[in-house]
Amino acid sequence: MKQLLIILAFLVSACSGEADLRDYYYPIRDLTDGLIYEYENTGNFEPAPYEYWYYLGIDQDSALYLSSTRYAEATTPVQVTTDRVRNDGVYLQKLTLYPPDTGGVRQQVDATILYDRVFPFYPDDERASGYRVRFVPPSNPDAESYVSLNRYYRGDTILEVMGDEVDAVVFDLKGEVSLRDQREGDISPTYTGYEIYAKNLGLVEYVRDLGAGGVAGGRLRRRLTMEEFLGGEPAAPPGQDAAN
Repeated sequence: MKQLLIILAFLVSACSGEADLRDYYYPIRDLTDGLIYEYENTGNFEPAPYEYWYYLGIDQDSALYLSSTRYAEATTPVQVTTDRVRNDGVYLQKLTLYPPDTGGVRQQVDATILYDRVFPFYPDDERASGYRVRFVPPSNPDAESYVSLNRYYRGDTILEVMGDEVDAVVFDLKGEVSLRDQREGDISPTYTGYEIYAKNLGLVEYVRDLGAGGVAGGRLRRRLTMEEFLGGEPAAPPGQDAAN
């Protein structure tokens, strides 16, 4: 279960007067060459000091997509996501996980997407925002895992990110990680938290309170090109954006 949480502690039209959050999602057209987002660990869930996500914007056949890869142990992928941008928000199109099997070897697992509206551009819309997925964990092929996350728009704020004050929006989170096992029985721990998305940056801070499992959290420290991430060039010091 802890391995599952580690992997996933992270997986209309506008009417007058409605909040418009399009500029607070990741700047996909500025990410066509790809960037690494380095998040400083602010929780106590796992010991790694930083978390790395690679974001790549894709403009294909008049549609916009964002590919997101989370890395562990520097360059080992543990989660790959493809989101599609539509007029009213962002929709989860594909989710691939790499959890370990009983021998500790990571295996590729494609999740079944049950609900896909992950980020709303107009949060006054009454439809739910979040996702729900199902997959079979390789460490227990007789079980099924379900993961859900719902986002609730709280409002706007201003905070400091990488040395600059930026406009941002806050979402409260509620989610569940369920394991259905015919032999061991079912468990469905829940979690809460929040996310902050900054204008023209995307996710800059998050907290997920996993109860007895601890707290997972991160804060954006810097952005890097892939070459910088792999050590080809020196990265910018903390507080500076290496991409600019």
